[in-house]
Amino acid sequence: MKKKWTLIILFCTFIVQASLGQSKTVEAFSKTTPHNNVYLYQSMIRMLNKDKNPDFNMLIRKLDHLKFVYTDSSGTIAMSVFQGLDKGVQSEGFEEIASFDSKDSKCHLYELDTDGDEGTWVVTMFYGGRAGVLEMKGYLDMKYLNALGSLNIDKMANLLNVEDFR
Repeated sequence: MKKKWTLIILFCTFIVQASLGQSKTVEAFSKTTPHNNVYLYQSMIRMLNKDKNPDFNMLIRKLDHLKFVYTDSSGTIAMSVFQGLDKGVQSEGFEEIASFDSKDSKCHLYELDTDGDEGTWVVTMFYGGRAGVLEMKGYLDMKYLNALGSLNIDKMANLLNVEDFR
């Protein structure tokens, strides 16, 4: 009987983890940079609404969390980290939605659609000579995208402790 319950619990745990759609690449990267991981849940993101705009709350209402991870490395090492993140995310089946590349910075947006689930979004970035990744569980309600202007960027950067990414 004990063995049966153990198997049921393990199976349920596997199903729940698989349904979350989190990126294995992001998870592995976050383990190599444990002091550079920041989670922002919806309640914290609401505090970044500098204008107290009600549409901002509507914009993020389907968002579960944001996970931001960045490396201490810089220069060519950071560029190879960025390229590795890109390849890893692509190998997991994430589809590239948008890409913004310039001489000094790169940003790639990926989505993993999980059969009617909210999906997972990953942004790989190289900016200011540093590499990082942002994972978003849930989604933004695009009808309220204009409310993104109410996001207090400076306060968010302070929370994330990422002066080098500004």
